[in-house]
Amino acid sequence: MTPDGDIIYSPNSAIDVAIKEMLPNFDSASQRRMRKAILNAKRAAENHRDENTDAGARHIFREFILAYTLNQNGFAFEYEKPIQGKTPDWLDDTALLMLESYTYERGGSSNFFDRVKSSVTSKCNKYNNIVVANDFRLVVAVYIDFLTCMTLEECRESSEGFRPVFHDNDSLWAVVFFTETQVINSKQQYEFFCLSADSSFEDIPNWPFATMSMER
Repeated sequence: MTPDGDIIYSPNSAIDVAIKEMLPNFDSASQRRMRKAILNAKRAAENHRDENTDAGARHIFREFILAYTLNQNGFAFEYEKPIQGKTPDWLDDTALLMLESYTYERGGSSNFFDRVKSSVTSKCNKYNNIVVANDFRLVVAVYIDFLTCMTLEECRESSEGFRPVFHDNDSLWAVVFFTETQVINSKQQYEFFCLSADSSFEDIPNWPFATMSMER
């Protein structure tokens, strides 16, 4: 906290500014949970000063990016809202969307496709009953960077490689890949690419991502 009482969410000034810009786009309960999550991750990184806790703090911040983008486009995602004894990353009860996040850099050494499939399958198994009972569409956000050795364009060109992920997980509706691009006016920009199990995204007028249907 600064002398004038301003909370510092990250020692990285750009991330700190980004978090403060994101928070007002969420309801008060979500803001409270988001503050708690990012401050806990910050304290863990400061106390342990190792790559795992640093990666954990980065993951928490990246959890916010996709939901923030969606809420800017008229959605109403809530952070860690309890439902049937579990707390998915994000829920929009009105749009009937559940959003889970995966950061590639956190653990594992297998190839990109295998790790994405394993993580997505784990999330689908965890939330399948809730998705079915509430008629939710499950979206998994996958942050990629140089560690993935994959770009968004390569994800698009290699879309068939992700078909088994959808084939094996009936509860999965979409995977949204995203990555950092350029900085404009000191603000980090992001690019997104989505693979969807079907073409129903076309019926969502405020769906903001370039999307390819796997229904073919």
